[in-house]
Formats: sequence, structure tokens, C-alpha cells
Amino acid sequence: MKIDLNTSNKEEEGKPREDLDWEVAVIGGGPAGMTAAIYTARYGLKTVILEEKVLGGAQATSPGIENYPGFTWISGIDLANKMKEQVKASGADVKEITEVKNISRDGESGDFILETRRGNYRTKVVIYATGGGHRHLDVPGEERLTGRGVSYCATCDGPLFREKTVAVVGGGNTATTEAVYLSDLTEKTYLIHRRDELRAENAMRETIFDSPVEILWDHIVKEFRGDDMLDYIIIEDVKTGDTRRMEVDGVFVALGSDPNSDLARSFGVQTNAKGEILVDADQSTNIPGFFAAGDVVQGMKQIAVAVGHGAIAADSAYTYIRDEKRETPRGYSA
Repeated sequence: MKIDLNTSNKEEEGKPREDLDWEVAVIGGGPAGMTAAIYTARYGLKTVILEEKVLGGAQATSPGIENYPGFTWISGIDLANKMKEQVKASGADVKEITEVKNISRDGESGDFILETRRGNYRTKVVIYATGGGHRHLDVPGEERLTGRGVSYCATCDGPLFREKTVAVVGGGNTATTEAVYLSDLTEKTYLIHRRDELRAENAMRETIFDSPVEILWDHIVKEFRGDDMLDYIIIEDVKTGDTRRMEVDGVFVALGSDPNSDLARSFGVQTNAKGEILVDADQSTNIPGFFAAGDVVQGMKQIAVAVGHGAIAADSAYTYIRDEKRETPRGYSA
């Protein structure tokens, strides 16, 4: 099953719209953003999701999810599609392929102005749920060979490496899940981990130990080499410092993600040293009317957590909008 890419809401070049007024604008269409939109729409608030790509979020790239309540096992794309169907049923409007370029605030009304190539979206409340972007190794050859043997999504690119030799880099749940998935497709799958113990949950450790995946403990990737395509990698034993050449057809980097918080930070939203947005228990930020949820905020990165964040942010947005004693005075500017 694939996420439907055919949507009448996609951005049309050269056809910007005039200002559209909303009560809640959710930036980001992953688990947190979709949950928030479902809740605010059910509260009767005029809600729109602005998603840079298509609804689903990072979960859509997971080969399988085993720790989300209600499903013993479900593919990430199936879970994403179920959430997407519920968003549409809730009455929330969805604008896919709609990147928010800038956030400002009307000094008279206190409304937020979200600038896109469609035009501007005016809203009383923002729920910022942009998730995270793939973390890179930042070693020579990685950027140049991305899409040429270097990948960040086993579900997306794994089938291209059937009966070939691949390596997965990482030691958490994502890395172990992707390695096990790839071992069913490839002739040989390695897991390269810089430590001597996995960070993954016990259940995932047991799964990978029972799989044909070969784990290279205490190793890191130093360089990707190849002309037009990846030919091999240079790996280093972190304990001895010895390096060697390793022949692989593909490498999947699975190191987690960095928060997509640049847009919020440019508007004045406070973050920690990692770039994660700082929120209170009600998912509020330092800017009144601006809430954040999901992997972009500090804390545990899990689908169940993101869903909880989205529900809390939605409830807080409802309270904020309906509160006659709004904290945002006229003339406010970020």
C-alpha cells in the first residue's frame, strides 16, 4: 500500500491564493500533526495542515512497527495511511506539498501569518509538528554518493539491493529494524555499530541476534568511495584505530534524526542546544499561541509520544482560542 500522492490540494506553481483565515494551522503532517488536526477539527475549530511533502511523517518509512498500541505489527506506511484517512474524516483541511517559508505576526490582531507559495495563511494558533530530518555521518563521500548507493530509508530503497551486499549504520531501534528487514532481501547484511552494545530495545536485540545480520561491533564508517556509484567504504575499529576497506553495494545510515526547528527558531521560539523546541506540559512554547509537538520537541522520540503531544497541543489550542483573556495583546510582535 502506498500513500496517495494524487491530491487536489497540492501546490500549483504560479497560482498563489489570497490570505486564508484559520483558527488552527498545523505545520507538519506526521503522527503529532495529524493527531493535533483530528482533535482540533473535532473541537469545531477551523483547521488546516500545511505539509511540505505528503502526510505520513517519518513513520511511513519504517518497515514495521511493533510498539504502537492496537497493532502487534503494522508497516509504517499502513499506519500512516490509517491516520491520514482519519484526518480527512475529521474535516480538517490538508495542504500537501505546501512548505511554510516564513512566520510572522500581525501587530494589530495578534494572528500568525504563514507564508507559502500558495499565498499566506492567517491563523489564531500554530501547532508546530515538523519532526526531524535524517542525521548524517558527515564523512567524505556521503553527500556526493547519496542516492548512488548511500540511503537513509530501507523501505524506500531496500528493494534496489536484492541479492546484494549492504550495511546499516547505527545501533538503535531504527537501525536494527532496517537491518532485519534488509536481511530478507539481500545476499548479506551487516550492521555497523560504534559501541559494543546495541541501544535498541530488548525485543529488537533478540530479533536481530536471531537474524542472519552480521554485526560489526566497535566500528565506524570513515569514508564512502566510488565514482558514479558507491564501490566500498572505509571502516575503522574504534578500539585499535585500524582501518580497512569493506566492499558493499549499499549503505543505509540509520542514526536517528535532528529536529526540523529552523523555521520556528527564526521566529523566536526557544530551543535547547540540540535544536529541540522547549515546551511546557501543555506543549506551549515561549510565544503565546504557538505550540509544538512530536519529534521536534525535547524528549523521547516515539510515535506514541508524538500522538500524545498532538492531543495535548490540540487541547491547549482550543483553550487558548476560547479563552476570553488571551495573553497576546494588540501590538505584539515576536
